[in-house]
Amino acid sequence: MMRSKKRPVLPGNNDTYVQIPGRQGSILYPQGLHDRYIELDCAYVGEDLPDIRVKAREIAAWLYTQDREILSFDDEPNVYYRGKLAGEVDLGHIGKMAQFSLIFRCEPFVYGGEENQIFVGDSAAVDNQGTLETFPRFMATFINTVGEWKVANQDGDYIKIVHDFEIGDTLEVNCQTGAILINDTRALDKLDWQNSRFFSLRAHENTLSITPTIRCNTTVYWTPSYL
Repeated sequence: MMRSKKRPVLPGNNDTYVQIPGRQGSILYPQGLHDRYIELDCAYVGEDLPDIRVKAREIAAWLYTQDREILSFDDEPNVYYRGKLAGEVDLGHIGKMAQFSLIFRCEPFVYGGEENQIFVGDSAAVDNQGTLETFPRFMATFINTVGEWKVANQDGDYIKIVHDFEIGDTLEVNCQTGAILINDTRALDKLDWQNSRFFSLRAHENTLSITPTIRCNTTVYWTPSYL
């Protein structure tokens, strides 16, 4: 059994306020959001005290992680958090009922499942349903030879890869990590770094285009993010 004790709608911020002597009010230095803490109360029933301890070790093994992992709840089936258990877990019991509390330290944002859209006629109108910007990932397979690949958004930002692509070559551009792979091999040196920008998808409507046209089949992938 599990009950949410604290699941904040909006995490707090890391803002700093500086009070200057003789000045009315304070000066705000905005610093963004801090981690989101989720607290849960949990309980389970064992056959006897030894069985309670056995189940406790199974739960401990499930809870222990090296990195942040996906944390999801059945009342929010379409989104998930990324967190890690914070602090130790104390177990108490009354008869055959064991009880304990958990605190997860999570990233500030909430994430949806990865979505994708195929470029039609070398253009795509992407509707990012998240409430925040999110970085896209592009996958292209070339159907004609070409000396470069370029994707641009509605604001004029673009990413250009200069390479002699052959029929059947593949290209992956990840705006989150900055990775560029040609035929699954790292090729960051092919980036027109002086002019390119790893742009993000804004919330809701985005317009993307590929040039030169009729040279490849491209799909864009993104993960909606929410406050």
